[in-house]
Amino acid sequence: MKKVFSVLSLFLAVLTCGSVFFACQSGTPVNTDSKDTKEVTTVDTVTEAETEPEDTYYVPQMKYGGDEFVILCPGKNDNEWECKDFYTEEDSDDPVVSAVYKRKTLLEDKFGVNITVIEDATRGTIGNLVKKDITSGDKEYDIVMQVMSNAYTLAQSGYLINMDSIPYVDLKSDVWDQSYLQQSSIGGLNYFATGEITTMDNDATWVMMFNKKLANNLDLDIYSLVKEGKWTFDKLYELAKDFYEDVNNDAKADEKDKFGIATTVDFIQGLFYAADGRIIKKDNADIPYLDFNNERNSAIIDKIISIYFAKNKVTFDCHDFANVNPSVHLLAQAMFEEDRALFYSEVMQCAIRLREMETDYGIIPCPKFDESQKEYTTHSVAAVTLCAMITANLKNDTEKLERAGMMMQALAVEGKNILTPAYYEKSLKTKGARDAESYDMLPIIFANRTCDIGYMAEENAVAGLYTAMRSMVKKGTNDIASTTKKNTNRINKALTKLVEDFEKLK
Repeated sequence: MKKVFSVLSLFLAVLTCGSVFFACQSGTPVNTDSKDTKEVTTVDTVTEAETEPEDTYYVPQMKYGGDEFVILCPGKNDNEWECKDFYTEEDSDDPVVSAVYKRKTLLEDKFGVNITVIEDATRGTIGNLVKKDITSGDKEYDIVMQVMSNAYTLAQSGYLINMDSIPYVDLKSDVWDQSYLQQSSIGGLNYFATGEITTMDNDATWVMMFNKKLANNLDLDIYSLVKEGKWTFDKLYELAKDFYEDVNNDAKADEKDKFGIATTVDFIQGLFYAADGRIIKKDNADIPYLDFNNERNSAIIDKIISIYFAKNKVTFDCHDFANVNPSVHLLAQAMFEEDRALFYSEVMQCAIRLREMETDYGIIPCPKFDESQKEYTTHSVAAVTLCAMITANLKNDTEKLERAGMMMQALAVEGKNILTPAYYEKSLKTKGARDAESYDMLPIIFANRTCDIGYMAEENAVAGLYTAMRSMVKKGTNDIASTTKKNTNRINKALTKLVEDFEKLK
């Protein structure tokens, strides 16, 4: 997971003095006995109380001579989900664009490469581009950045290299999200990882926002609820349940009315994982197994239905109004911006998009299931969370594989030092978060991301119960037992194949 506490505390300290903060410190390069032909670039980041473990990456003493280093990632045709983390032609006043430029030029100079991206690639075409590259033997891509929901298919097809076998990549380093590594592995194998290499895992993280004017009218101190551990499903329902108002007097609960919560259908899994629910668990050998039909999940679904089910008029789901605007998320956003929703739940990127909203708002995590739950937990939306991977056709090309591994680790380390601080500067210093108390919420939101293969493998039949759970909640009926029974054979068959495919890849 991303270490946001030290970055955030340092940023706030500097922000108080009116300065701009970039935490990029490089120690003295040293040589190691095992890799005496490489430099070790050591980066020290100071925390509030102690020094974090050093993050290192290896730099060749002989530069690569201006070779192109090609990163395949979602391009401009993916619209707001275009990956802009790796390439820009020039520096900018925008802190994130400037950080991308600084990281790019720093590593180009250290490694003697020219970083380029495939501009016309999309999440939907990357799989075929990888397959074509594998079958042709062209080895066109050095690093692939593909969304989590498609990553298992690439791994199962034998198109990816086990991350632990990539030279110079240190998966134990905190620049890689350890929680997602533990949850996405099968039999101890990881073929993709997310973390400091990109900001799009943060952009894809599910959050809640509250309208401060409406909250103040109700004499609510929501930040205190969060800090005291009292921000729960029951409290959310209590605050939102009586908020509905038929603004246009048409006797219909629609996009013109006033709701307690405005959101999308993804709010269902947002709440499920906020309650630390699980569809698929793993045994001591790191093998996944189905565990959906249990008492805790059933209790979670009951409460999600009470909050979400349309007839209760607590939550406005914009997906029910695609006939009004095919860009459905804009309906929920407009409701929040126009003071017609107390809460708005979406990904962090949507929170940052609210810069023109006149009313102040705060950012908070989704609620816990109840007060006995130890931590607030959240998840990143699998369909847009980018993961780093290297294709299997580099396996027998030692020079290209070593270079790709060095650069992957370096991009992650310098992402932590340059890109992540800029991301916080942009989100915190602009209208993405409008008060000091929202600053305290972001570490809570990003620190405990959780999920399971039953959602992450969204392109795979393994995720069938995740889809069934959403349908169940939409209908307002908790039939978890019959839904699980109906899907068990299909899910177990897909799980068995997934595990067998990973075993063969060993």
